[in-house]
Amino acid sequence: MSNLIAVFNKYFEVVPAKTADLKNQFFHLRYQVYSQELQLSDFESWRYPDGHETDKYDKRSVYSLLRHRRTKQIVGGLRLVLCDSVDPLQPFPIEEHAGHYFDAQLIEPSKLPRRNIAEVSRLMIAKNFRCRGKEVLYAHGMDDSSFEDRSHTRRQFPHPILGLLVALVQTSSEYGITHWYAIMEPALNRLLGRFGFDLEPIGPEVDYYGIRQPCLQNIDSVLARVFQKNRDIWELVTESGRKEGIAESVRGGG
Repeated sequence: MSNLIAVFNKYFEVVPAKTADLKNQFFHLRYQVYSQELQLSDFESWRYPDGHETDKYDKRSVYSLLRHRRTKQIVGGLRLVLCDSVDPLQPFPIEEHAGHYFDAQLIEPSKLPRRNIAEVSRLMIAKNFRCRGKEVLYAHGMDDSSFEDRSHTRRQFPHPILGLLVALVQTSSEYGITHWYAIMEPALNRLLGRFGFDLEPIGPEVDYYGIRQPCLQNIDSVLARVFQKNRDIWELVTESGRKEGIAESVRGGG
């Protein structure tokens, strides 16, 4: 077992949010981050009198939480918007809001394996764990200072976002997802590239709650890149290759 796995297991645990109580914890975290802390347009607190931020895509979504083992505090969470089971051509959020900007030479949504796509969204870290530099300004808690080695703020675990990447891979494996959609800040995609988790842009930057860029990538390609770039991170997010299909997808290139 790598040291990264041992440290992760010491401090954190991934919790699939499948019960009503866990889902409500996730919805409340969304409210805290987007409505109260970042105060984003269209996420105003008055829209959510119950303190739970939700939207129409939650009916077809699954969720994961990252929890601190010792304190039981919620560290962060993410949502995967799944294909509409009744009508697979129903748009994903990225298609609805940025699909008209897609590069037709790179992607044609109707030809994608839609039942095996999930859109990664609401990826966020709780305020208590966004504690370096300007991390507090971003829901995902990542900026260049996240990678600085400051002795007075040094984390025992490299960054909580890695825990959410563990959750992302585990949940995708459980639901048979082969491709990830995401509309993300270019800076976040660049920072995720330090782990090998950056995704391929499929269109220009657009104004969507700030500057965002639509992205899509086959998960096997992402994990093969992680495998080559940082074996410890690959072992962490794939449980040392035990997730179905993951080990086989990269073994040939390893």
